[in-house]
Amino acid sequence: MSNKLFIARQPIFNHTGEIFAYELFYRDAEGKNTIPDRRSATSSVLVNLLNQIGLYNAVGDKKAFINVSANILLTDIIYSLPSKPFVFELSEEIIITQKETEAIAQLHRLGFQFALDNASTSSDYYKNFTPILPFISYVKFDTTQTDVEELAKHIHLFESYILIAQKVEIPEVYEFYRELGFSCFQGHIFAKPELIEQERMAPKNQGVIKIFNMLQHDMTLDDIANEFQHEPELTLQLLQYSRSTDTKHTEGTSKLRDVLSDIGPKKLIQWLLMIIYSKSGNSVANDQTPYAKIIKKRIQIMQRILKLTNNPNYDSLSEEVHFLAHMSLIERTCDIPLATALENFEISDRVKEALVSHTGELGRLYAIALSIESGQAAASEILLTKYGLTLEDVADLIE
Repeated sequence: MSNKLFIARQPIFNHTGEIFAYELFYRDAEGKNTIPDRRSATSSVLVNLLNQIGLYNAVGDKKAFINVSANILLTDIIYSLPSKPFVFELSEEIIITQKETEAIAQLHRLGFQFALDNASTSSDYYKNFTPILPFISYVKFDTTQTDVEELAKHIHLFESYILIAQKVEIPEVYEFYRELGFSCFQGHIFAKPELIEQERMAPKNQGVIKIFNMLQHDMTLDDIANEFQHEPELTLQLLQYSRSTDTKHTEGTSKLRDVLSDIGPKKLIQWLLMIIYSKSGNSVANDQTPYAKIIKKRIQIMQRILKLTNNPNYDSLSEEVHFLAHMSLIERTCDIPLATALENFEISDRVKEALVSHTGELGRLYAIALSIESGQAAASEILLTKYGLTLEDVADLIE
């Protein structure tokens, strides 16, 4: 299995030539446009976008257009997403029944927007989609498949929507659709799809399923937080998901339990279901990833010091140590400076100071872990001396 994941994105421009949205496309482990079943493709795009690449990294403050299938609409997956940035494109192949109408109406009430993709002026097409037209914001026409004479005759049917011409490849086509009243455009004449690439940190499937089942059986948040501590890759995805969905923590977060509490059991179940659907946990090698090994070693060093010094607050600090270790790789996963990345996380000042300036009790523990990790023996000795310890006390953790 490839160690990289991919998403393709193509900008959508408004009538002034500014980017107002991106359409995001599925790409396989080799970066190719090989489409599996639509549910798996949609779930893979959402998992890669929210959990690993990051929504803001992919689209910034623009809209995100994503193709969805009928069976995705009838699951709980979409309910785990933030409503503001997403516009879900409804394929011309979807047959609109009462179930689809009710699902779209409910999602529309929650703030999600919808677009008709590859729209048509045919009577059969219009009749099929009539029940959901009150919930549609955008209508996209494929310029390579549309009969322009028929479109000109029946364009009044869609005059109340924002019209998008896609696959615009020559200037004359752009001029025709602009004069017809289209205000947004997408195609190679403006910009080709761009491949976004990132190192994959896929969770083990067993861990996803285990936590999913724990939530189904109403296990306590403490139990679930403990289980996450055994799943470093999944925890990193959770933190990225929390960032992507703008989860807010009112008092500042220094513990993983606080993140879980803020997201809530229902959304956690929906999020895990999205990962299971995406198949991102399949075919993962048994060996841990380099990221997981780094996290594990940092936790071991910091916990060893707490134990050797008989710290009376061991349980509480140990939990914060887990959270700190996972947050310490945010810079790598977000591919931006640490201080900038942390601006997007509502975490406690204790953890921020520890990560950025290595101050405070957590910061000193973290500094020791980093110095040992980088082989700086002299610095490690000095830092350990403050705890009355030597390198021999952690010799078994030094490679």
